[in-house]
Amino acid sequence: MKKQHPKQKARPKGLSEGPAVQTFKEITYREIFLADHRDEEHHEYSKLTLCFSDKGPYLREDVFTPGWSAGNYGGGTVRTDLPKHFYRGQTLETFAAHFSERFREQIRQNAELAAFLEEANRQQ
Repeated sequence: MKKQHPKQKARPKGLSEGPAVQTFKEITYREIFLADHRDEEHHEYSKLTLCFSDKGPYLREDVFTPGWSAGNYGGGTVRTDLPKHFYRGQTLETFAAHFSERFREQIRQNAELAAFLEEANRQQ
Protein backbone atom coordinates (compact mmCIF):
# COMPACT_ATOMS: atom_id res chain seq x y z
CA MET A 1 0.00 0.00 0.00
CA LYS A 2 1.12 3.46 -0.77
CA LYS A 3 1.20 5.86 2.10
CA GLN A 4 -0.94 8.86 1.32
CA HIS A 5 0.11 12.30 2.39
CA PRO A 6 -2.44 14.01 4.57
CA LYS A 7 -4.23 16.80 2.77
CA GLN A 8 -3.13 20.21 3.83
CA LYS A 9 -6.06 22.37 4.66
CA ALA A 10 -5.98 25.97 3.62
CA ARG A 11 -6.22 28.20 6.63
CA PRO A 12 -8.13 31.40 6.01
CA LYS A 13 -6.20 34.51 6.88
CA GLY A 14 -7.63 36.35 9.84
CA LEU A 15 -7.72 40.04 10.56
CA SER A 16 -4.92 39.63 13.08
CA GLU A 17 -2.51 38.85 10.25
CA GLY A 18 -3.24 42.22 8.72
CA PRO A 19 -3.96 43.08 5.12
CA ALA A 20 -0.30 43.81 4.39
CA VAL A 21 0.59 40.10 4.41
CA GLN A 22 -2.40 38.99 2.40
CA THR A 23 -2.57 39.00 -1.36
CA PHE A 24 -4.98 41.38 -3.02
CA LYS A 25 -7.23 38.49 -4.08
CA GLU A 26 -7.55 37.34 -0.46
CA ILE A 27 -8.42 40.87 0.63
CA THR A 28 -11.13 41.24 -1.99
CA TYR A 29 -13.11 38.21 -0.87
CA ARG A 30 -14.12 39.29 2.59
CA GLU A 31 -16.04 42.02 4.32
CA ILE A 32 -14.71 45.35 5.51
CA PHE A 33 -16.72 47.03 8.24
CA LEU A 34 -16.96 50.69 7.27
CA ALA A 35 -19.04 52.47 9.91
CA ASP A 36 -22.10 52.36 12.11
CA HIS A 37 -24.56 54.91 13.40
CA ARG A 38 -27.04 54.96 16.27
CA ASP A 39 -30.00 57.35 16.02
CA GLU A 40 -31.28 57.63 19.59
CA GLU A 41 -34.21 59.83 18.63
CA HIS A 42 -35.67 57.18 16.30
CA HIS A 43 -34.18 54.19 18.15
CA GLU A 44 -32.42 53.07 15.00
CA TYR A 45 -29.03 51.45 14.48
CA SER A 46 -27.31 51.19 11.06
CA LYS A 47 -24.19 49.25 10.14
CA LEU A 48 -22.39 49.75 6.80
CA THR A 49 -20.14 47.04 5.36
CA LEU A 50 -18.17 46.79 2.11
CA CYS A 51 -18.54 43.22 0.85
CA PHE A 52 -17.08 41.20 -2.00
CA SER A 53 -18.46 38.26 -3.94
CA ASP A 54 -17.71 36.51 -7.21
CA LYS A 55 -20.10 38.97 -8.86
CA GLY A 56 -18.17 41.98 -7.56
CA PRO A 57 -18.20 44.43 -4.67
CA TYR A 58 -21.32 45.68 -2.94
CA LEU A 59 -22.35 47.73 0.07
CA ARG A 60 -24.51 46.14 2.73
CA GLU A 61 -26.38 48.40 5.12
CA ASP A 62 -28.07 46.60 7.99
CA VAL A 63 -30.73 48.68 9.73
CA PHE A 64 -32.27 47.72 13.05
CA THR A 65 -35.31 49.63 14.28
CA PRO A 66 -38.16 49.04 16.74
CA GLY A 67 -41.27 47.30 15.49
CA TRP A 68 -44.87 48.13 16.30
CA SER A 69 -45.08 46.25 19.57
CA ALA A 70 -42.88 46.26 22.66
CA GLY A 71 -39.84 44.05 22.34
CA ASN A 72 -40.33 43.60 18.61
CA TYR A 73 -37.45 44.82 16.46
CA GLY A 74 -37.53 45.11 12.73
CA GLY A 75 -35.30 46.62 10.15
CA GLY A 76 -33.75 45.22 7.05
CA THR A 77 -30.75 44.92 4.84
CA VAL A 78 -30.06 47.04 1.78
CA ARG A 79 -27.60 45.76 -0.81
CA THR A 80 -26.11 48.19 -3.32
CA ASP A 81 -24.04 46.62 -6.09
CA LEU A 82 -20.96 48.60 -7.06
CA PRO A 83 -18.90 48.78 -10.26
CA LYS A 84 -16.17 46.12 -10.28
CA HIS A 85 -13.19 48.35 -9.46
CA PHE A 86 -14.92 51.50 -8.21
CA TYR A 87 -12.46 51.80 -5.30
CA ARG A 88 -9.32 52.04 -7.44
CA GLY A 89 -7.74 55.47 -7.44
CA GLN A 90 -9.64 56.49 -4.31
CA THR A 91 -8.32 57.74 -1.00
CA LEU A 92 -10.14 57.49 2.31
CA GLU A 93 -11.34 61.06 1.77
CA THR A 94 -12.75 60.51 -1.73
CA PHE A 95 -14.25 57.17 -0.71
CA ALA A 96 -15.94 58.73 2.34
CA ALA A 97 -17.40 61.50 0.19
CA HIS A 98 -19.78 58.94 -1.37
CA PHE A 99 -21.59 58.46 1.94
CA SER A 100 -23.88 60.47 4.17
CA GLU A 101 -22.35 62.62 6.88
CA ARG A 102 -23.38 60.13 9.58
CA PHE A 103 -20.83 57.62 8.22
CA ARG A 104 -18.08 59.85 6.79
CA GLU A 105 -15.89 60.49 9.82
CA GLN A 106 -15.66 56.80 10.73
CA ILE A 107 -14.81 55.91 7.12
CA ARG A 108 -12.08 58.58 7.06
CA GLN A 109 -10.50 56.93 10.11
CA ASN A 110 -10.91 53.29 9.00
CA ALA A 111 -7.42 51.72 9.02
CA GLU A 112 -8.57 48.46 7.43
CA LEU A 113 -10.19 50.33 4.53
CA ALA A 114 -7.07 52.49 4.16
CA ALA A 115 -4.90 49.37 3.80
CA PHE A 116 -7.33 47.89 1.29
CA LEU A 117 -7.43 51.07 -0.84
CA GLU A 118 -3.65 51.32 -0.73
CA GLU A 119 -3.31 47.74 -2.00
CA ALA A 120 -6.01 48.25 -4.64
CA ASN A 121 -4.20 51.33 -5.96
CA ARG A 122 -0.87 49.49 -5.97
CA GLN A 123 -2.45 46.69 -8.07
CA GLN A 124 -3.87 49.18 -10.59
